[in-house]
Amino acid sequence: MKRLWIIGFLLFPSSFGAENNPTQKILFVGNSFTFYFNMPLVVESMAKEKGIEIDIYQSTAGGASLKDHWDGNKNLSTVEKIKQGQFDTIILQDYSTNPLANTLESLKYFNKFISLAKSHNAKVIIYGTWTYEAMKPKKYKGLDPVELALMPLINNEVVLAPVGTAFRLFQSEFPESKIFTSDSKHPSPIGSYLAACVFLKALTGESPKGLYRRYDRKDEKGKKIFLGMIETSDALKCQSIAMKIEIKKALTN
Repeated sequence: MKRLWIIGFLLFPSSFGAENNPTQKILFVGNSFTFYFNMPLVVESMAKEKGIEIDIYQSTAGGASLKDHWDGNKNLSTVEKIKQGQFDTIILQDYSTNPLANTLESLKYFNKFISLAKSHNAKVIIYGTWTYEAMKPKKYKGLDPVELALMPLINNEVVLAPVGTAFRLFQSEFPESKIFTSDSKHPSPIGSYLAACVFLKALTGESPKGLYRRYDRKDEKGKKIFLGMIETSDALKCQSIAMKIEIKKALTN
């Protein structure tokens, strides 16, 4: 029997947006692909702009894999944070090449974290990252091979945020705008803003249309900190791409 995968992600409409619902608590688990240019806090600010209060935390370390998170390497305490944090949703990101170069190990630790999240009544979103120049000499299946490799994880309770698809479409449509830093691997401020637009849509169901181009907040001393800032023209480009990403349940036939 042939299988047809529709790559996308599933909204959690019952969890967000209602005025009387308590603030949702979110945990991002990952590495620099997650924390560059304050992406998780930009998502939180975008949601607030749309009138939705979410409380976002992160457990991240440069170069960390999900195995590192599970084993407590790099001074990470992700497992304990999940056990004690009472999170509503957990977003999981593995080391960039692992889903392709170490597929079995990657799926193993994704599944460990999915089981842990479910045991604590948390929903799960898989962060589908992008391929970059250093990965392209190798031949991988599909237009978005990282997402394709992660599809066995996707079901009615685990969904995919296809940021890699958004990056590919952005590069095709707006090659003049740089979504990577000089290493051609990590997201630039534009790339982080684009990823945030996708996660806003995944977490809240809200369209990124009309979002601000920059976000700030005050620290404990009342001093302003800028979380993210891009040009208006680039913000509009990111919003247009994120709006094209289809929000669908992963299906199997």
